[in-house]
Amino acid sequence: MIEFTLEKCKTKAAYSAKLKKQQKLDLQKIKKTFEIVLETPILLVVKVGGVEVIVHGYGELLFKNCQETDLMRKIAGRIYAAGLNK
Repeated sequence: MIEFTLEKCKTKAAYSAKLKKQQKLDLQKIKKTFEIVLETPILLVVKVGGVEVIVHGYGELLFKNCQETDLMRKIAGRIYAAGLNK
């Protein structure tokens, strides 16, 4: 099981998920799995079930316009499962 934390950002405007053990995400793998809104060399913006998520290559996920923590946990689990090298 992938361990991560989910908490409100310092600004309290959004939620962020962070891996407990720092690891890099494979953005290319994530790109093949999810709908891409925006792509840059260091991050992706993906859309999962109507929720936009900023996926940083260093492992942080930022959820835009979502307050449902259960949904965010499920989405984070799917993104981490797709992007972490097993």
